Amino acid sequence: MLKGPLERRFYPTPPHPEFPRSEFDARIDHIKKLMERDNIDVLVCWDSRNIRYFTGFFSAHWDAWSIQPAVCVIPREKEPILVIPGFFNGVAEGMTYVNDIRAQEDPHLTERIRELPIDVAQLIKDLGQGNGRIGYEGGRLGGMGIPRPANDILEFQAALKDAAHVPAGDLIWECRIIKSTAEIEAISVATESVVEALGELVANFRVGMTEREVGILMMKKALEKAHDLGTFNMRCSQTRYPMVDTPPIFDAVPICKGDRMVLELLPTYKGYRGSCCRVFQVGELSKEARSSVDIVEAGQSAAIDAICAGVTTGTISGAVQKVFHDAGLNIEIEMVGHGVGLTGHEPPMLTAREETELQEGMVLAVEVWKYDVAGFEYGDSKQASKNLGPFGNEDLVVVTRGGCDRLPAFRKDILSLRYNP
Repeated sequence: MLKGPLERRFYPTPPHPEFPRSEFDARIDHIKKLMERDNIDVLVCWDSRNIRYFTGFFSAHWDAWSIQPAVCVIPREKEPILVIPGFFNGVAEGMTYVNDIRAQEDPHLTERIRELPIDVAQLIKDLGQGNGRIGYEGGRLGGMGIPRPANDILEFQAALKDAAHVPAGDLIWECRIIKSTAEIEAISVATESVVEALGELVANFRVGMTEREVGILMMKKALEKAHDLGTFNMRCSQTRYPMVDTPPIFDAVPICKGDRMVLELLPTYKGYRGSCCRVFQVGELSKEARSSVDIVEAGQSAAIDAICAGVTTGTISGAVQKVFHDAGLNIEIEMVGHGVGLTGHEPPMLTAREETELQEGMVLAVEVWKYDVAGFEYGDSKQASKNLGPFGNEDLVVVTRGGCDRLPAFRKDILSLRYNP
């Protein structure tokens, strides 16, 4: 059973909100208009990123899956409601503008944990929506789901058996896909921390360092500005060229002359991800490697030049495809970028197979890759010398009416690192 609405006991107004009251009001107003359009009576959010987006509530306790730190219930005709374990009252009051706060008593008891879906369902009934249309986090677009055990959600839906449960994930993305000035600023700060971390590496790299040592060096620098490290994609050894999206945990992977280093750090600032991926050669670039670098650079430039509000994602991908074809490469480009925000990989996807129209205010990661791992692919040791490795860059841009604005980016004239010990 939930207690509340609770009186604000600690803070009459939140002293530590991540965004201003005007932005909170705008986000709630936007989602309610979309709910009215799609005939949704109540939206229920269980995912920490959606709850953070709509209310400002955030806690380091999300990793403890046994306890749900918050549930956000947004009725179309009433103010939003935040359901929390009782001991998070101070967090809710200190970070959010939500005034209707309901508390779950004894949230550490297994019995109470299992009762939470029933409690939320009862709250919806008390709102007079027991037979209404209830929106949940799911839909066609990726990256949206309910991060709770299936039995919780099944019990929630069973307790509202007279209601219609409808996917509302795409509706939530309509809100989140366009970034406000405050959101763009947060992404920019996070990206700037990556740029500074790359500079730290260039200044301090020595041959023989392990991947983990490089990772520690960069992460320490990034944390001087970022709030959290997020994720880190790293490949620095020829033995690992085919292994994409792996973290810097490899102590036994020394970096040697001739290696190519893929470095993609995605730290967060106020929950928003930043990124600026760079690939360095340890030592001088061969003629063949330089050719691949030039093609990737030309492809990324073509993509950025083509970005503009109203242009489709397929057009952006096609611009890169043309660069590759003109260079005589019979390579089909799968993806040349994606959205960035509270996660590092959001809609829209910049692919040839989708025709999503770009909108002003979208933040996009524009990334173009070329992989040369023939020896690995065919298991031919004689081809090993031809494994030039991965080539790629990633930079963030904000879509504008007439083109795009670039966010902080590391310089591109540094293509190789010194290799003398």
